Amino acid sequence: MAGGAADEASARTPDRVVTSRLMARRVSVLAFASIALSFAAVVPSGRAIAPEPRAVTIAATGDVMLHLKVNAGAAQRGWAHVFGGLARSLREDEIAFANLETPLVDDIREPVTGSPPILGAPTTAASALATAGLDVLGCANNHAYDQTGVGMARTVEALRVAGVVAVGADVDPERAYAAEVVERGGLRVAFLSYTEQLNRGGGEREPRATVAWLRHRDPTEALRAARSQADLVVLAIHWSHDFVPRPLARHRALARAWVAAGADLVLGTGPHVLQEVERLPSPRGDAVVAYSLGNMVSNQGQRWQPRRRIPEWVHPAIRLAETRDGILLRTRWSVERGRVGVEDVSGTPLWTINDFWERAARRERHPSYDIRVVPLREAPDDVRAARMAAIAAALGPEVRLTP
Repeated sequence: MAGGAADEASARTPDRVVTSRLMARRVSVLAFASIALSFAAVVPSGRAIAPEPRAVTIAATGDVMLHLKVNAGAAQRGWAHVFGGLARSLREDEIAFANLETPLVDDIREPVTGSPPILGAPTTAASALATAGLDVLGCANNHAYDQTGVGMARTVEALRVAGVVAVGADVDPERAYAAEVVERGGLRVAFLSYTEQLNRGGGEREPRATVAWLRHRDPTEALRAARSQADLVVLAIHWSHDFVPRPLARHRALARAWVAAGADLVLGTGPHVLQEVERLPSPRGDAVVAYSLGNMVSNQGQRWQPRRRIPEWVHPAIRLAETRDGILLRTRWSVERGRVGVEDVSGTPLWTINDFWERAARRERHPSYDIRVVPLREAPDDVRAARMAAIAAALGPEVRLTP
């Protein structure tokens, strides 16, 4: 959701398998797998050999908020500097997801600080996000129309050119509300993205993208349709309100309804702080709901510093350490005979480096900004000591934290 008064790689070449790549090879592989499963091998004793369960890991993180000073730092230091910590944390064999809460266009409306701000970033960020290792980006959120519907259409196109699957927005309204399928580990994983709120309308200019908005359409039917074409279904939902530390009761109820309708993994974003991760039973086996994945990178929480007291009257978007906490949540899934199982739920804590106080001390007229995401293990000792326990408490006991 909006950040209130907030102003806001080592590159790894993605060899991600997405719906548009290597289609011929994938079709043949899937056809062979289907035949192999239809005719189970028989050992000399006559007993059929059960098929091995197929498995995949989904790695998900939160809001990509490219505020003015994040963009300025990228212009000075390069996007690889901003996203390098994420690139070091992701693995080649997992499907990586984040919520893109900034249109990758900055020439329709001038990006400004405000309540809410108007966000926008250079289109070059699309290839940088791909290089960092992200496979799927949710585009349905309250800032989706900050650069109008035309800007969102250009954003979706830039992501697809970069090799990233964009969900939740499209010039084809039906495609905006439908799933996109990614294949990995012998499994088809469907991703959908919806938002509870929009800050502004998309305008009338064409070509403009439609954004999947809960007020216009509930995802239940899209979830059921996705179930028919995929082994796993992931619903990204942008909801709640800024800085709310716990899931709302109505969101718990919605999550349960969506699991019943077909979602295996619900990935919440919007509050800009971490919330609980919950495991649930589903009609297919297991399900996981992450109510809020917090921020992946932003200019929020800029004035927080260990042992520095910030007055309560300062806006939460500026002073809360929680807005700089992040998580790379890994869920390991297996599918066997149509049953879905969660083998592991773990997370790599993330932290947003922000040199606000260093810049203030230097009193530079034209400062150089250093705002970037890193694994928490790479943060200063006093930050690690202060934030590790807070991250663990926010996520709850279901998540096993790893360095």
